[in-house]
Amino acid sequence: MTLIEEIDTIQKNFNLREWILSELQNFESKYGMTTKDFVEKWISNEIPEPEDHVLLEEFLEWEGLANSLQKVENELKKIEKRIKES
Repeated sequence: MTLIEEIDTIQKNFNLREWILSELQNFESKYGMTTKDFVEKWISNEIPEPEDHVLLEEFLEWEGLANSLQKVENELKKIEKRIKES
């Protein structure tokens, strides 16, 4: 990968990360808990699956955004490692 391509990839990942963080902040404000707490409670069924389909969609979106953030951050760590090794 050329330096320009690497920089472009980093910029896209940073932009995506910022957008995801903004969306997660919206959920955290709306539901009064951190994303970390939500995911832990959601996965352990402390937060039961809601019957309200709109609420269920929001919870699934919140979980998906948390997973996406982890993927983006892992990708940025890989890029950082690649740069340090070169």
